[in-house]
Amino acid sequence: MLWKKGWWETRWLFLISLASIFFLLAYVIAFMAGDYDAANWAKRLEQDTNLSKSELQALNNYQGQTWAVWFKLALCVIWANLTVVLGAASLMTACPWASSQGASRLFTFSLPVSRRKILLSHAAVGFGEMFLAAFFPSLLFPIIARFQGQWFSWSDALIYALLATFGGAVFFCFSFLLTVILGNWVVVLVMVEVVVMGLFFSYLSFGARPWWNILGVMSGESYFYHGQIPWRGLLTGVILSAVFMFAAVRIYERRDL
Repeated sequence: MLWKKGWWETRWLFLISLASIFFLLAYVIAFMAGDYDAANWAKRLEQDTNLSKSELQALNNYQGQTWAVWFKLALCVIWANLTVVLGAASLMTACPWASSQGASRLFTFSLPVSRRKILLSHAAVGFGEMFLAAFFPSLLFPIIARFQGQWFSWSDALIYALLATFGGAVFFCFSFLLTVILGNWVVVLVMVEVVVMGLFFSYLSFGARPWWNILGVMSGESYFYHGQIPWRGLLTGVILSAVFMFAAVRIYERRDL
């Protein structure tokens, strides 16, 4: 089946990426090890001059530290990069027009299935891998909090994981589209990485990013600060993802070998 082929081709990349996320998770746990030090965390927050009073108050507790260190910074960056890698690399064997591809890569097109099914199966596998990469590490934090004598909501962890998945889909679909157009996943990886890093480094504060910054949607900033799902940014990202994927399918179907 096509989905098995897609998994077989990307399994090592996904497993290495997942291992990297868990390595980063171990580092974050080490950073937050022991009893929650409210004084040190409050001192760190006071150094961020971009925080408003309400943001400072929301962050000044264990839940705020967990969200800021993991969901806003660590997971947001490494997971956005993972979506770019998976989106670009998911089509390594499905773009036989790329100059760097060998004749053996034409095997995918020789299968008795439509090009649309080939492309969408690769996209489904990549999106499933994205979801797992966001889901499993995030749901460990309620357990970690209990061992530290603290509390972190299971529902909040799930919501943050879902926001990361569907918010970050725009990076996945954009790199997917560029790979179909250019046929070189390394070039696509570099191009989209520039966009991701630009969005990240342009706003390093713990405070909320503008609504249009997809990294703010992925980290659930409006949900953390105001208890509101970022529907406007999320809907914008989902629409862009659908447009990118639709364009990728149409180009893929019409492209000559």
